Amino acid sequence: MTGRAIALTGVPRGGTTLACRLLGECRDTVALFEPMNVSTLPVARKAALDQIEAFFQTSREQLMTRGTALSKHRGGAMTDNPFDATRGADGRRSLQVEHGEVALGRPAEHFTLVIKHNAAFAALLPELATRFMTLAVVRNPLAVLASWNTVDLPVADGRLPAGERLDPALAGSLAATPDRLTRQCRVLHWFFDRFVQHLPAGAVMRYEDIVASRGRVLRLAAGCEGDDRMDLQARNASPLYAGVDIAALEHALHGAADIGRAAWSHWYGAEEIARSARDLATARLR
Repeated sequence: MTGRAIALTGVPRGGTTLACRLLGECRDTVALFEPMNVSTLPVARKAALDQIEAFFQTSREQLMTRGTALSKHRGGAMTDNPFDATRGADGRRSLQVEHGEVALGRPAEHFTLVIKHNAAFAALLPELATRFMTLAVVRNPLAVLASWNTVDLPVADGRLPAGERLDPALAGSLAATPDRLTRQCRVLHWFFDRFVQHLPAGAVMRYEDIVASRGRVLRLAAGCEGDDRMDLQARNASPLYAGVDIAALEHALHGAADIGRAAWSHWYGAEEIARSARDLATARLR
């Protein structure tokens, strides 16, 4: 069986689930949302890549023969946001997806298969990008931190289990950092730095540009055909982030590294981060 394979990665809470759904809506394209159990990937990098490649092939075969595939989903349907729309008593939103077999229908023979994983694919990026077409999605770092502090994920505590397992240097750095917010900034820098170091500029897309172009930027990068989505709205200033100490997050971003040298500055400068802080403050007053 032949067809294109695309590995999709990016910053957690950075728009990758939206990007996955948008690609899945393209013609002759199937996009799977975190279908693998990445905690079982071999730590030996070649073996891990071999296992990912085998999963691509198995998923392709299953789709062609049965019209189904493993994926995270919400009630049997793909979603663009896996978290609850409200925050619980602890101030965090919980995951509202499950993992299992999803009926997607049998695709065209030479369809494009997209698989999205954030941390594991980013950790394996130097080798991953030589085997697969690889795309990444980034988002304004202040909005990302604001989101991290409202969800029930390890990044809310400044940890990244799948990434740490495959990158011992990251694990050591986070283990040696007692402050939670500083750990979050180190995780954030790690993601952006991976994309700077191991992907060409055209393979990294800003969430804000994907939304503004109604998905066109993403489709062009992936080489997929589809229609513009009319209902895309940027959520960088979501009211869900009310209650998060935005000033502390902004201070942490500036304190983590000189803003001119931080990896995210390749896509987001100091003024854009400051503007995001103002927008978030305005949203909190609504």
